[in-house]
Amino acid sequence: MKLKRVFQAAAAGLASLVIAACGGGGGGGGGGGGGFPIGIAPVAPPVNYVNGLSIRINQPASIDKTVYEGQMIPSVLVSGTLSGDVNLLSGKVLVLLVVMPDPLFEEKPAIAINAAAQSASLNMTGKIAPDGPKTYKGNMTIKACLDTACQSEIRVENPQIPYAITVKTGLVLGSKNVDFVTPFGAAVAPVTVPVTLPEGAASWAVAPAIGSTDTFKVEKAGDGSPNLVVSLPALLPSASSYKASFSVSAITSDGQKLSRLLEVSVLTNPSSAPYVLAKPEAHFVVKEGTPTLAPAQDNAVFFPGNTSDKMRYMGMVMNTPPGVDTSMYPGPNLWLYDYFYNEAGLPRYATKSYSWSTQVQACYNDRCLPPGRYSAQVQFRYTPDGGPVYDIYYPVVMDVVP
Repeated sequence: MKLKRVFQAAAAGLASLVIAACGGGGGGGGGGGGGFPIGIAPVAPPVNYVNGLSIRINQPASIDKTVYEGQMIPSVLVSGTLSGDVNLLSGKVLVLLVVMPDPLFEEKPAIAINAAAQSASLNMTGKIAPDGPKTYKGNMTIKACLDTACQSEIRVENPQIPYAITVKTGLVLGSKNVDFVTPFGAAVAPVTVPVTLPEGAASWAVAPAIGSTDTFKVEKAGDGSPNLVVSLPALLPSASSYKASFSVSAITSDGQKLSRLLEVSVLTNPSSAPYVLAKPEAHFVVKEGTPTLAPAQDNAVFFPGNTSDKMRYMGMVMNTPPGVDTSMYPGPNLWLYDYFYNEAGLPRYATKSYSWSTQVQACYNDRCLPPGRYSAQVQFRYTPDGGPVYDIYYPVVMDVVP
């Protein structure tokens, strides 16, 4: 059975879509009916053409398109001229039937009828090209009727339009989705997504699109291979879920831009972990003589319940490179700044997270630290009801480079 896409329009308006099946009946055999006796071919019913009216298809003479995988197939405008007595359309419905073996166009095109100009047009909107390089060839057949059952058919001149639509290798992702599921406190291994690039691609890239894009890290593989690496840069709260989309794009050898979306998600299930340090450390690289603060790095400790009021900042231990004369610096701790959000103000509200922000600087009041590695251990203490007591250490490293 073939599916005919039937586009129905009043004599001077836009179309609404009707789907009609057309084709042979079921197999024969037995006395159950519903088929034709073996050895006897079915007889096609005679065509009942409307006298005095016809449609001539003027354009296109053929459809020849070349697209990349994942690219939108260009639209096609089919136009024709009405010949004869157009008054025969008065009070009737003009039905245009388009039969196309390959589903390459949307099933709700725009149909325009201009009775005064005795013309009709059908704008076929292309779909996204299927994956897999291939050339689709066949004939698009146009029929016209004055009823949806097509009992009164209008003769169509040049009813068949040959088409050849070539789909070339484009931008293809080995997976369209990456979904992480992990218990609270457990890290997940990065996932590699293979990327197929169009032949001779000039460049390709990945960028955040929508959603919780900061929760995920999606980047090109470091070894130069056509792969994406998807990871979680930090551990997440218990019983939480996040979703995001990332745009992967490539520039073809003929200057076209192809794009695909990679959908990523993560679900963190409850576990027995008493707490989770989201990021294991803060690491800064600062050029010698930089007079401003480095961009802040945020971190947090997550808890299974609302127990953030049981955690306290205890202090920090500073370390400087061997031989550095810190007397030229106003103080050994002025290169490091921490702002503890949960310590600010009273009362302290009990929530599921204890968060802070860290910044560093290599210069203070025109006095600058020499190149080297400066580090600190920031200490917290978590004392949940019923114990035990947990000491949590957060390393901070600042590399001052020449």
